[in-house]
Amino acid sequence: MEVAIGSWVRRVLPARAERMAARAYRGIFVDLDKVAERLASRIPPGARLLDIGGGDGDLLNRLLALRDDITVDMVDIAPQVGTLLDPRHGGRIRRFPSTPIERHALAHAGYYGAALISDVMHHVPREDRSSLLRAMADCIAPRGVAFIKDVEPGHPRAALGWWCDRYLSGDRGVSLVSREALRAIAYQALAVERFEEIGLYSIDRPNYIVQISLPDAQ
Repeated sequence: MEVAIGSWVRRVLPARAERMAARAYRGIFVDLDKVAERLASRIPPGARLLDIGGGDGDLLNRLLALRDDITVDMVDIAPQVGTLLDPRHGGRIRRFPSTPIERHALAHAGYYGAALISDVMHHVPREDRSSLLRAMADCIAPRGVAFIKDVEPGHPRAALGWWCDRYLSGDRGVSLVSREALRAIAYQALAVERFEEIGLYSIDRPNYIVQISLPDAQ
């Protein structure tokens, strides 16, 4: 999840202090260790994971420390991606900055065993969410799985996160998506075999992760 703490912070703070500030800010809203633990328990063995909109990559640091059998491709429309990645994981991660997922899917159809969209959906306009899921599904191999981490509206911490995204990060179109709304979008856009929340909500509310299991073919 990319947390924008303001361009002025990036200009003023040295790299190490910027990392510390970003992690402290993010920690107000989500426990990335818990997110990584839930994902690590569900990603298929030996999978190449597609991380869509992976931002600074701090979640991947935790995930790759737990799972030494997986590799990751980070795809992001931003010109920089993975700025907080631990160099120890460099050989297990490929970065695709300035790359829309629709373009990436053209060259990577059916390539991935799993995909992750973490704290991205609430930044995507409502009218574009179905097409994002379809492009993601195009990249996943038959019987693959997708994980979507987002924030359930209706909680004080969710409201604070929305306010910060809108007024500090500058995303005036931010709109939280509930689990039920996401379920409706997924079933409308994809052939879904199973849709389930995998336990993050009960331990780090209002954050949730849903797992979408796909059939043999879309």
